[in-house]
Amino acid sequence: MPEIRQSRYAPRELSDEAIAWIVRLHSGEVGNAERSAFAEWRQQSDAHEQAAREAEALWDDASQLHRDPRNGFIHPGRRPSGPSRRAVLGGLGGLACAGMGAWAVSRQMSPAGEHATGIAETRTIEFIDGSRATLNAMTALDVAFTADRRQITLIKGQAYFEVRSDAARPFIVQAGNLDVRALGTAFDVNASLPGQNIAVAVTEHAVQVGAFRTDAAHRPPLVISEGERAVMARDGTLKTRESQSADITQAWRSGLYIAEGRRLDEVLSALSAYHPGWIIARDDALKALRVNAVLDLRSPSASLDALADGLPIRVLHASRYLTIISNS
Repeated sequence: MPEIRQSRYAPRELSDEAIAWIVRLHSGEVGNAERSAFAEWRQQSDAHEQAAREAEALWDDASQLHRDPRNGFIHPGRRPSGPSRRAVLGGLGGLACAGMGAWAVSRQMSPAGEHATGIAETRTIEFIDGSRATLNAMTALDVAFTADRRQITLIKGQAYFEVRSDAARPFIVQAGNLDVRALGTAFDVNASLPGQNIAVAVTEHAVQVGAFRTDAAHRPPLVISEGERAVMARDGTLKTRESQSADITQAWRSGLYIAEGRRLDEVLSALSAYHPGWIIARDDALKALRVNAVLDLRSPSASLDALADGLPIRVLHASRYLTIISNS
């Protein structure tokens, strides 16, 4: 008789119950009676005990979340070095209960900049020269137009630019240590990729990308042509270069995200700009999974559930403000 292999994880319904128990027990509003009730609940079966241990492990992960000072992203696990535990962000209980405080507030604030958008907010602005920029959610940029230069500083996020030609005044977008110079064109710059990488995708004509203020500034600039997307490190190092249609590049402007072989962490980054809280992937192997999907940015939770139907992942909506992605 073949061996029956059991799942590594408890059934979803028991996991959800266990998460609810753990959140309640750490709320500071329960007594010995409820703690005894939870002890009885977890003793009902091996699956109940497994679910309780999973929930406790998730709690431990959440209680050790930390903000990467380089890019502001949130990661599970203790900070390798740096400030003491006082500097570590609050955990699952702070998000799921009334004490979520600074977590929710910080996520709902628009990033600082002359022009900025908040969570799930997009906006199109027109510059004095007739050029336009459409800002994706959680995006900020500054504008500095002079007599001989039109400069945009993309502080955070993603924006699509439609540039009015002016040979006397180049149109330049600065993102990280990159200068993206329009060559009479329409293009997209995304500075919210994992690993502090920056993506430049061109839908009309071409752009020229070069590094400044770095050791790589001596490298010749890279020309990205219509129908191409390049991902670069902030020092100008080319990571990937591939063909990408205008429909995919501009999909987010109509509320969609089209992934063709995208890494899961890049997809999660796109969804997080529309999510009121935090989306956490528990390990690097999960982040490297490849995704082929069309997702609704306006419904990030439903999009995450759709991903779970096609990938070996498990999506735990611990609260409105915290979603944890783990192995299935």
